[in-house]
Parts: sequence; structure tokens; C-alpha cells
Amino acid sequence: MTVNELIAIAKNEIGTKESPANSNNVKYNTWLYGKPVNGSAYPWCAAFVSWCFRTAQNICPKTASCLNMLEWFERNGQIVKNPKPGDIVFFKYATNGRRTNHVGIVESVEGYTINTIEGNTSATSADNGGKVLRRKRKTNIVAFARPKYTAEVKADVDTVAREVIDGKWGTGNDRRQRLERAGYVYREVQDRVNQILKG
Repeated sequence: MTVNELIAIAKNEIGTKESPANSNNVKYNTWLYGKPVNGSAYPWCAAFVSWCFRTAQNICPKTASCLNMLEWFERNGQIVKNPKPGDIVFFKYATNGRRTNHVGIVESVEGYTINTIEGNTSATSADNGGKVLRRKRKTNIVAFARPKYTAEVKADVDTVAREVIDGKWGTGNDRRQRLERAGYVYREVQDRVNQILKG
């Protein structure tokens, strides 16, 4: 599985919600437990992340526990400081003694803000909202983990620079974000664009 494949899977789930409300009855839990479940004992943010990796369980564990997931990545030496698209981000919102109680997938990074796709959240609840949504996060972050994705097959910088000149990557900040999401170093590509345009 590649980063782009994982993010595409997560994006396709945006808007999915548990039914009925406040039941935790949702397809990610059904997949995880092998049967429909409901009740407060079945929060599903980690189940959602696990489900997104269901064809690549070797790079992210199948678990309903944020803590178990975090500890799995710690044991495998995959905790990182600077987030990138495709990283798993762990949060702490509850006041209990657990190190983490919510998890999501980093879709993109804008300075100190991370844009995530998360399960079991809402616009009004940080960590128990019943829906898959995009969120913007800056605080309550415990750790970032980087799964061992299959490398993306990327075009060389010269090819991408010529695509930029042909208008295939947008303009301004949109271009920067699209290039960075695809795994390119924006400044490197832009420098090559400038060289080509100068002849």
C-alpha cells in the first residue's frame, strides 16, 4: 500500500456515520469484531484507521485501541517528529490516565496545522462524534507514527517541472500543496521550473 492509496481510501469514507446516533454501530466495528456491535464500549476511531489498512495489516495493526496501536508503532521504531501525509496521529482529549484516546490519518500539513481524516468525530466533539470527517488540528497531539508504505513511483523532477509549466499542477499555494502531497519537494521543482523558463 502506498500513501496515496491509503489517503484515497480514507477520503472515500468521509461522511460515513454510525447508525443510529450514539450507538457506535458502524461498518468499521462490524469488520473489526466480525459482527455488528453497539454501545459505549465500542468507540471506533482506531477501528476506522485499521479498516483503511485492511489490505495491508502488516503495516498497521488491526485493533480498536488507540493505545495498542501507538505502542505497536513504538515497538517497531516508527514514531516520527515531523508529520507527513499518510502518518497516523494520536491525540489525548480524555482526562483519564491513558496516554492517548483518539487517532486519525494525516492528509496534509500546513505549517503547524495538520489536516486529518478521522473516524468517530464531529464538528462539536473532538474524539467521539460518530462520523468520518476532515479536521484541522494543532493541539492535544501525543505522537505521529509512519507506516512502512510501499514507495510511490514518482516522475523525475525535470518531468514534473515541465508538467508544472504545462499547467498540470495548478498555481500558487494550490500547486505547492499538490506537489507536497504527491511527495515532491516544492522548492526543488520550482527551481527547475525557473531554470527551464530562463532557457
